[in-house]
Amino acid sequence: MRLNAITLGLLGMTTLPVAAQQSSQSESVPVGETIVITANPLNKTALESTQPVSIISGDELQQKHAQTLGETLSSEPGINNTHYTAGAGSPIIRGLDGPRVKITQNGLDTGDVSRGSPDHAVTTETSSAEQIEVLRGPATLLYGSGAIGGVINVVDNRIPTQPVYDLEGNLNLRGATVNDQKEASYNFTAGNGSWAFYADAHYRRSDDFDTPNFINDEGEAVDSVENSFSDSDGATLGTAYHDDWGFFGVSYQALYSEYGIPGHAHGHDEEHEDEHGEEEHEEDHGAEEEALPFADLEQQRWQIAGQLNAPVNGIEAVEMRAAFTDYQHREIEGAQVGTQFNNNQKELRVIAKHEPLQGWSGALGYQWDISDKQAFGAEAFTPDTSRRAQGVFWLVEQEFGDHHVDLGARYEQTTLASEDVRLDTFDSVSSSAGYLYHFDQHSSVSVNLSHAERAPSATEVFANGEHFATQTYELGTFYELHQEDNGEYHIENAGAEVSTETSNNIDVGLHFENERVHAQVNVFYNRVDNFIYERFTGISSDMIHTDEGHDEHAGELADEHGHEGEEALEVVQFAQADAELYGYELDLGYRFDDAWSLHGFSDYTRAKQTAGGDLPRIPAQRIGIEARYQAQDFDAAVGYTRYMEQDRIADNETVTPAFGIVDARINYYPQMLAQYGATVYLKGENLTDQLGLVHSSFLKDDVPMPGRNVQLGVSINF
Repeated sequence: MRLNAITLGLLGMTTLPVAAQQSSQSESVPVGETIVITANPLNKTALESTQPVSIISGDELQQKHAQTLGETLSSEPGINNTHYTAGAGSPIIRGLDGPRVKITQNGLDTGDVSRGSPDHAVTTETSSAEQIEVLRGPATLLYGSGAIGGVINVVDNRIPTQPVYDLEGNLNLRGATVNDQKEASYNFTAGNGSWAFYADAHYRRSDDFDTPNFINDEGEAVDSVENSFSDSDGATLGTAYHDDWGFFGVSYQALYSEYGIPGHAHGHDEEHEDEHGEEEHEEDHGAEEEALPFADLEQQRWQIAGQLNAPVNGIEAVEMRAAFTDYQHREIEGAQVGTQFNNNQKELRVIAKHEPLQGWSGALGYQWDISDKQAFGAEAFTPDTSRRAQGVFWLVEQEFGDHHVDLGARYEQTTLASEDVRLDTFDSVSSSAGYLYHFDQHSSVSVNLSHAERAPSATEVFANGEHFATQTYELGTFYELHQEDNGEYHIENAGAEVSTETSNNIDVGLHFENERVHAQVNVFYNRVDNFIYERFTGISSDMIHTDEGHDEHAGELADEHGHEGEEALEVVQFAQADAELYGYELDLGYRFDDAWSLHGFSDYTRAKQTAGGDLPRIPAQRIGIEARYQAQDFDAAVGYTRYMEQDRIADNETVTPAFGIVDARINYYPQMLAQYGATVYLKGENLTDQLGLVHSSFLKDDVPMPGRNVQLGVSINF
């Protein structure tokens, strides 16, 4: 039997028993929309949410699975990929990324350093995921100031939250031609109704990926991205005990990854080549003295989860989740560690769902999060920093006939400090009000108003140094550039107060669904005061002068990273300005008959400063269309996506031309293996081998989208 999306939704639910979840659903919600959003403690489905939500699960998730989370979600309306390289790609939600997009594993922060730089990989693994939830727009009520742009929640069953009475699992094998990728993964859960056990593992190897012929920013004609290999493997073990009172469980995950860092040669001779692909994946990349730099990532992560059912009068359930993460990211240059990043993070979330108060059902929550980050070496462009945050929140909802109302508020305190500087504590207050009206069982309208505040990240404040991965020299808001009479620049302490970023957002959604037509339209407007962005200054690092008399907190361009023998880097400065972002997401479908259907999507984000001028690296508008055919033993699709020209550019940016991508796929379900839920799938990407430059990428001229790719795989469910 094929893996069922409803089954996945039930397995992913993390709070109330099934009976309570079913009773919370509105009668006006169409049958089939039963996947519960685990990122929301009120057990909503996507159609019951006043905030735009997408859930990818089952066969759809299997088809979209890619090496990185950003690539996996890149075809979702409103979601783009930072597209740094094959091993590092993070989601962009409505033009926002980095510290504004919270990425969680079962509701807890991933504990990596991907929010600080696009060359750092996200440590979620989608091969073992049961569903991925995308919350567009501010989600700070539940997840704090780091979710001012949205939340990506990857849900797996590493701690089984429901009793398990049998053995069930999934096995996947796949390969791809564009980078000679080989991948295998499995996960399974077993139990006797009281005890449940979980295990998963994955193995992935890929070489540098091919591209259409293009001229890189050094004027070379190339047809692949040098040093874009990506290797990854990892495993997870988990267990839980279930009883009438609730459950308690624990899990352990180990993840290891190595991937190349394109455009990061550090002055190596141009004739030196990455030996990774030619030497068939040498186990020790550092053994090659002259190999190009690559990242060596390791993460150890413990998670704890539990639930008490009806512990006291008035409380229906109390859920607790905690994570302890030890993360290390090394950038290897030749046979030595050039730069190393460490992060030790601890997080606790406790949520109590209470019985209705004057008709209002709701949940109270507390979140505690601490993070200690270290960076040392050639590209330690931020000092050692610590972050301490804690917040409380309350969400309530009530039905008034066909009208549904959501209200919520959160208060949070965040303290940032470096090894030399302690900033004042940032107080953040967030609130939201949502309204949903079902005209009938087919159509609804929703409006969501939100006020969100965000404390700045450590990178945005304290960055000061060369960042070859993005080919920039980064300066945080703590510093400023002062021009001397001779035209040189000095780095000085800015002495200016860093303000909390404040967002006021409105979302309006229309949804229509019947047997033939699917239509979902979202429009949004987001006014952000004191928006923090990376300003391209137009100044190169060889124009900066350092001497021993500069401010003690200012960074130095050390001799070994000076201007002789190294290409000067463009200086980017984190700055604050009032901004506005607005746009839409459109998802349409029409079923002609039981076999044929036509689907389309489009999205657009306009981002600019209110005083004039565009914000940098905003993804281009997209329009896509796909024809699908469904038969008894197979289904197939062919589609075309047009990426429009991005000419709404910031100072010192360049226009990114338009391009179009043709994709196709076919899934075959052999009847002889039906009892195993087997699927054999063939997928073709960029079939016309079009050159595609990604405007949101720091390396858009050196790292285009991959060229023509054919992927073959098999999935077995048991």
